[in-house]
Amino acid sequence: MAWESFESCAARVPAALAPWLAEPGLLTARVRAACEEGPGFRLLRLAPATMRGEWREALACADTDCLLREIEFSCGAQRWIYAQTVLPRSTVVRHPFLERLGDVALGEALAGVDDVRREPLEYTELTASDPLAVAAVGPSPVAAPLWARRAVYRIGQAPILVQEVFLPVLATPRGDHA
Repeated sequence: MAWESFESCAARVPAALAPWLAEPGLLTARVRAACEEGPGFRLLRLAPATMRGEWREALACADTDCLLREIEFSCGAQRWIYAQTVLPRSTVVRHPFLERLGDVALGEALAGVDDVRREPLEYTELTASDPLAVAAVGPSPVAAPLWARRAVYRIGQAPILVQEVFLPVLATPRGDHA
């Protein structure tokens, strides 16, 4: 899968989804502002994992293992966004609070930490067989294309990869999530 700038893929992105993908601020804040039915944030899984080559490349780190954190943002009972955070073991050793976030959104937790920076966002349209798509929706393909964005965050020199998958409900033109 190829990751690209928003400018490179904007013409292919559904119009209703474009503002979500291009959101420069905290996604948690956008969900809270757009959801009148009770926004939710839930930790799905936090588990040790083997660092995939694509993650090591994106993070520019040599770690072979990581903590994989999976969460969902929802509105009422409807899941809007699936997010996956790759926490290299070396990053967790330097910043142990990362493995104790629980149901706290990463962006909100990092807002209170000094020396955090986000590298430019990258975007991709996922295929149904892509591991990130399967993690987001399971093995059954969805009717609409799945779009994802990712960014590397650095606390000092310690990297974190965040990948967010925007579920098809956000690509439909509706006033309650625009």
